[in-house]
Amino acid sequence: MQFSLTLDAIRVEMKNEQSFEIAKGLDFIELQSVRYRRLDALSLENMIEVIEEILEQFKLDHKIQRIAKTSDAYMQQISQLFFNGEAVIDRIKLEHAFNEFVEHIKYYVRQVDSEHFYVFVYFVFIREMMHHLNVVEISFKN
Repeated sequence: MQFSLTLDAIRVEMKNEQSFEIAKGLDFIELQSVRYRRLDALSLENMIEVIEEILEQFKLDHKIQRIAKTSDAYMQQISQLFFNGEAVIDRIKLEHAFNEFVEHIKYYVRQVDSEHFYVFVYFVFIREMMHHLNVVEISFKN
């Protein structure tokens, strides 16, 4: 599957030519879950709920394992911040990095300029996408 997550929407194209677009992107997720651009346990919990509701709209079979590809710039930023620039990230690496992020959230927020705040919303989204759409690996290209 190919995906793109922008400020305005998420687009997903499946191998069987099926495609989806939902007009709820990073901006919508942040507005629904984060107050005053303060990232904490409550905002993460709210963000996960909002993202789950969006992903459920795809109505995809969870039993099918998927490999996802993207060329989103946010994915490259996540790779630099959490994965030493790796171009392929599997579920185990992502879950480990996500747990590290949650445990040291203040540290990571300080590592990113405020205008790049959406990188964290994107990170939570791909983590939930891996769970809810059964994505086992995400790769990206520039």
